Amino acid sequence: MLRGFLYLGLLVILFFLIREAFSEQERLEWFGSIYTDPYLVMTVFIGSEILFGIIPPEIFMLWSLETGLIGPYFWSIGLLSVISYAAGYLNFNIGLTINHRSNILKSKTKFVQKYLDLFKRFGAFMVIVASISPLPFSLIALLGGTAGLEKRKYYLYSLFRILRYFAYAYVLWLIQA
Repeated sequence: MLRGFLYLGLLVILFFLIREAFSEQERLEWFGSIYTDPYLVMTVFIGSEILFGIIPPEIFMLWSLETGLIGPYFWSIGLLSVISYAAGYLNFNIGLTINHRSNILKSKTKFVQKYLDLFKRFGAFMVIVASISPLPFSLIALLGGTAGLEKRKYYLYSLFRILRYFAYAYVLWLIQA
C-alpha cells in the first residue's frame, strides 16, 4: 500500500512539474485533442475504473482542476466519484455472478477455500481500504462479489470511495491554490 501512495505522489509531482516547466501551448501540442475532449477523457476514465483502476483517478482530478471542461471542480469530482462507485458496483455484481456460476469457487480445494475464507473474514475491511487508498478498488469489488461478501456491507463500506475522492480533490485544490 505504501508503494501505491509513493506512486501516486510521484504522479502528482510529475503533473505539477510538467505544468510549471512547459507553457499551456506546449502542453496542448503534446496532449492534443485528448486534453481538450471531455468525452474522450471521460471514456478513458470509465474504462479505467471498470478495468481495475489502470490509471489513477487523481490524474483525472488534476485534469478536471486544470481544464474545468466538465463543470466546476467539486461538481466534477462528485461526478467522477459516482462513476467510480458505479464501476465498483458493476464489478461487485459481476463477482456475485461468478460466485453463483463458477465450479472452481464451489470446489473444496484447500487453495481456493483458503483465500475465499480470508476474503470472507477481512473482505469488508479490504473494501474500506481499497475505497480510500490507491489499491485497485474495482478489483477488490470484484473479489468481494466473488467471495460472497454481503451486499449491504459492500454498498455501505464502498461509500468511502466518494469520501476519498473529495478528500484527495481538496488536497489537490489546496496544492493548486
